[in-house]
Amino acid sequence: MASLPRRFRSLLVRSALTLAASLPAAAAQETDGSAEPLPAHELDQGRIWGRVHTADGERYEGFVVWHGRDGPDGAGWMDFLEGDRIVAPEFYQAWLAATGGTPPVRAIVVKGHRVSWDEEDPDFPLASRAGVRFGRLAEAEALADGHAALKLRGADGGLDGPVVRIRRPAGTRGALTVFDRRAGERDVAWADLRRVEFFSPPAGATARARRLHGTVDDRFGRSFTGYVAWDSDEVLGSEVLDGTDEERKDREIRFDDIGRIEQRGGEAWVELASGDALALSGSNDVDRRNRGVRIFDAALGMVEVEWEEFDALRLEPPARPAAHGDFERAWRLAGTVATQDGDTLSGRLRWDAEHEWSWELLHGESRGVKFSIEFGQVARIERAVAGAVVTLADGRAFELEGSGDVDWDSRGVFVLSDGEPAGDPSAWRYLDWDEFREARFVRGAPDGRKGGAGS
Repeated sequence: MASLPRRFRSLLVRSALTLAASLPAAAAQETDGSAEPLPAHELDQGRIWGRVHTADGERYEGFVVWHGRDGPDGAGWMDFLEGDRIVAPEFYQAWLAATGGTPPVRAIVVKGHRVSWDEEDPDFPLASRAGVRFGRLAEAEALADGHAALKLRGADGGLDGPVVRIRRPAGTRGALTVFDRRAGERDVAWADLRRVEFFSPPAGATARARRLHGTVDDRFGRSFTGYVAWDSDEVLGSEVLDGTDEERKDREIRFDDIGRIEQRGGEAWVELASGDALALSGSNDVDRRNRGVRIFDAALGMVEVEWEEFDALRLEPPARPAAHGDFERAWRLAGTVATQDGDTLSGRLRWDAEHEWSWELLHGESRGVKFSIEFGQVARIERAVAGAVVTLADGRAFELEGSGDVDWDSRGVFVLSDGEPAGDPSAWRYLDWDEFREARFVRGAPDGRKGGAGS
């Protein structure tokens, strides 16, 4: 290709990108390093862009970094906005009715009078850990009661997708930072935030820093490719890896300058893009205090590799950025469930008595790795001895446990047969984990039709 005129080389590269856009997200993310590097403004299509409205009427627009509470900052469309999702009360009531339970009663005595009230069952909390990819969001609105309403994109990118109510996911610092092209860098606190509208970055917009991307290997030989959060915190190439080198000098190395990080004997062996290499230790970035590495995998969701299980990270740009327009409209879960007795039920599904949308996350663990899998990427779930085997649409399979989504702590599965009214609680058939054998999910299309499992 090097012998061709520049304009023809550019045409070939753009044709390849157009082809990649038609492939599944996982295939589009793969790269063998042989493709010509993308221009910065094309890579930055993977960064979050938003229009931020404040309480005092100010409006800023630009690249956005969303500040998390316990996890990494959200800087790219593949990242998750995390929080505690408010579960619909009718899901709780349906579960109580199906299991023959009653709400626990709490009572106190006030001046000789007994006062009692119903509480939620501790086995069914009305708020649960959740996350939504930023690429699925059309808008986020800060509510006065300490919650946020996340409005998911519809088929045309508008606001006809589901609305998710969560507890505010930010910590004590500001909710977000926006890099306005005119006003410059602005930090916006939760108290000052009203809403954020999400869009694709305009053509030619270039961010100050790239979103980190690469491949993580764990010590069991598994590899995960996607956008990376180092120490569950650093997500941009402008951030630094700090530690003490072998000559006891403090070092701060930009991630943009790093090619590979490998764990060796509890410390980090860092190979620079220049070809130099050094050992670092003495900080939570490069020793046992490291909080692990998160990988935002397009065809899975998110995985968290603990430091003890981490082997190596190879940093490299994606073959194509995850653009805002790449994310499909959410669909309601549906499929076929087989019981231990050999019966089968088909229709809409409500997994673990609360999950009913493709954007929601199935949680589980496997050999030191925590999985948060988008239900839209799940083709099959089979009950195993200690948990469940989860098979993805791309063929990968993981045996998971440690969560009610995949083991004996499950609150069961509700199935609504095709043609039955969703609003009638009695129309839903309930199966507890003892009865469940396997589920095969069908993939929903943006127009509401259903495709084959994992299609």
